Amino acid sequence: MKTSVTASNAAFGAKIKLRNSNKLISFWCLHLAYLSYGPYAANNKQVTKLKQILRGENPEAGNGRQNNIEELLKVPEFAKAVEMADEIPLIVSGDLNTPSHLDWIEENKDIHGGWVVQWPATYILQTKTGLIDSFREIYPNPIKSPGITWSTINQFSGSEWDYTIPEPLDRIDYIFYKSKQLKPINTFIYAGNQELQQIPNHSKNDYPSDHFALITDFSYNL
Repeated sequence: MKTSVTASNAAFGAKIKLRNSNKLISFWCLHLAYLSYGPYAANNKQVTKLKQILRGENPEAGNGRQNNIEELLKVPEFAKAVEMADEIPLIVSGDLNTPSHLDWIEENKDIHGGWVVQWPATYILQTKTGLIDSFREIYPNPIKSPGITWSTINQFSGSEWDYTIPEPLDRIDYIFYKSKQLKPINTFIYAGNQELQQIPNHSKNDYPSDHFALITDFSYNL
């Protein structure tokens, strides 16, 4: 098993040997920057320009989500994994803390503060590598199947307003893949089997995360 970590520690990669097989999968897990969350800016009525929203993705400090992805693309091990994806299937998953460029479209801008946004982290990752968004591969329509993963318990925020302020809900967790051998056959979000209590009554939830889990089942043509 080989591992590598980006300079920003936003990604971790490993080659995984499948049980009872000599087959390998290159698996990378991402956790991008969480500050300056884009949907907050998009739903701020004081924001009047798209560049204001996108500034949080690529700030002067160089620590935004776009920067994380650009750093990842420069990691030699990741570049090699992309190059070798036809031989060793590549899966990239994780919490990107950003919506998808496939989701914020003209047809649903009314629920996104009136904005159509080509979110750069997902756009750059997919266009530069050929990675496929497994959820959108099966459910291509973001209106019929929004696939929201944020949040299980933060659907209303603002303790000082007794949690009456709606939280922008979005799909920010992903499983991407690149391979001629893999095919997604099922994908869904999951948050346990019991009804989830919202903050501040969440401590006894059987599912501990504030994100829904995203699960994708693949068929593998060995």
